[in-house]
Amino acid sequence: MNYPEAVAYLESLVDFERLGFRRHFAETVNLDTIWRLLELLGNPQQGLDCVHIAGTKGKGSTAAILESVLREAGLVTGLFTSPHLVSFRERIRIAGEMAAEEEIAWAVGEVQGPIEAMRAEGKLNPSTFFEAYTAMAYLLFRRRGVQVAVMETGLGGRLDATNTCEPVACAITTLGLDHTEILGHSIEEIAREKAGIMKAGVPVVCAPQAEAAEAVLREVAREAGAPLRVAPKVLARREAGRLAIPEGDEGEVPRPGQEVTVELAEGEVAVELPLVGEHQAVNLATALGVVEVLRERGWEISNEAVREGARKLRWPGRLEVVGVRPWVVLDVAHNEPSAKALAGALPGMLEYERLVAVVGLMGEKDAGAFCGTLAPLVEVVVLTQARNPRALPVGELERACEGMWKRVVVTQSVPEAFEAAKAEAGVRDCVLVTGGLYVVGEVMEEMGA
Repeated sequence: MNYPEAVAYLESLVDFERLGFRRHFAETVNLDTIWRLLELLGNPQQGLDCVHIAGTKGKGSTAAILESVLREAGLVTGLFTSPHLVSFRERIRIAGEMAAEEEIAWAVGEVQGPIEAMRAEGKLNPSTFFEAYTAMAYLLFRRRGVQVAVMETGLGGRLDATNTCEPVACAITTLGLDHTEILGHSIEEIAREKAGIMKAGVPVVCAPQAEAAEAVLREVAREAGAPLRVAPKVLARREAGRLAIPEGDEGEVPRPGQEVTVELAEGEVAVELPLVGEHQAVNLATALGVVEVLRERGWEISNEAVREGARKLRWPGRLEVVGVRPWVVLDVAHNEPSAKALAGALPGMLEYERLVAVVGLMGEKDAGAFCGTLAPLVEVVVLTQARNPRALPVGELERACEGMWKRVVVTQSVPEAFEAAKAEAGVRDCVLVTGGLYVVGEVMEEMGA
C-alpha cells in the first residue's frame, strides 16, 4: 500500500469529525470496536507509557508543551492530536516529527485487514476513522521505540478511542460548554464525560475549573481511586509587549510569546513560552503539573529541560503570526471560551490600525456567542465556510451574527475569504483568520504550509 492508497482507505471509513457526531449515536456508542481492533493487532497499547489529556480548550496546546519538554529531557516521545490542519500526518508525531508517508501507509496496511474482518463479521459497529488512527498511533509508537506517548482525546473522554491507552498520568484542561449536543448541556455533564479518562491509582492534574466542574472531577476521582491535584500556580507572566508594525516586508516573521513563572514543588521556574495569552500560561502550568507527577514517579526531567522544551515549542495556528504588512494571524479558536481568550490576547500582542477578520464555524457551534465576543474588536469581517460537511453555511452564519459587525463581507469559500480580507486590509492593519482548525488549515494550504 502506498500513501495515496492509505489516505483513500482512511477516507472510506466513517469520520465523525467531518460528518458530525450526534447524540442519538453517542447514546449507543461504546469502546467495543476499538478494543477488538487492538486485540486483533496484538494489543500494541499495552506496556506503552502514556499521558492522557482531556478538556474543552487547551488540551492540544498542553499536550504539545508537555511533549516538547519530555523530548528535551532526552525521551523518545510520541504525540497524538486531532484534528489535523493540513496533513493526516500531523496527528502522529514521533520525536517531534510528523509520521512519514511510508509509515502511515504501513500502519494503514496493518489495520485494514482486522477492520475488514470485523466488518465482515458484522457483530460490532464499523471501525471509524478516529479508531483506526488511534490504533495506528499505538502501532507506530511501538515500532519506533517511543518511551512516552502524549495522547490527546478527540471528543469527551469516557467513550473516546484514546481511552484505551495505559496512562502513567492524566490531565484535565479547562472545561466549558462545547459539543453540548453530544456531551451534555451542563458543565457538570461535560465534566463527567471528560473525567471518564481517570484510572485507579493514576494521578490526575486538573487546570483551575469552575466550582461546579471541579466538584464533579473530584467526585469521579474519588470513585475511580485516582489521586487528583490542581495544576501548579502561575505566579507571574509578562508578555513580550506589542510588536510594532514593521517598516518593511523584509526579515523573519516574529514569534510573539511571554515569560511565565510557575510555582513547582522544587521551587519557581520561569520559562519563555512562544504562545501568548493567559490561557496558554494555564496550559503551561497544567503540563508542568504532569511533569511533577512524572518526577515523583522517578522520571528525570530537569528544569533546564522544562525551560528549553517550552522555548523550542512549535504549535501552529495558535495566535500564530504568519505574515507582516498587513499582519496575518491564524488562530483555531472555535467556541466562546476560546474566542474570549483570543480577544483578550490579540490586542496586546500586535500594533495595528484595523482588524479584518475571516470567520467560519462548524454547524454545531454557538455562532452568536463566538461572533459577539470578537465583534467589538473587528472593523471588517469576512464570513465564510470551510469545505467540510459540518461547516455552518455562510448564510446561516450571517443570520446568526446579524447586526454585530461594523461591516460584513460574505464569501463562499475560505480561499476567497482570505483574498477578500487581504484586499480589505492596509499594510498597517491585521488580518485574523479564525473559527477552527478547518478554516485555519485551508488558509495554511493556500499559503503553502
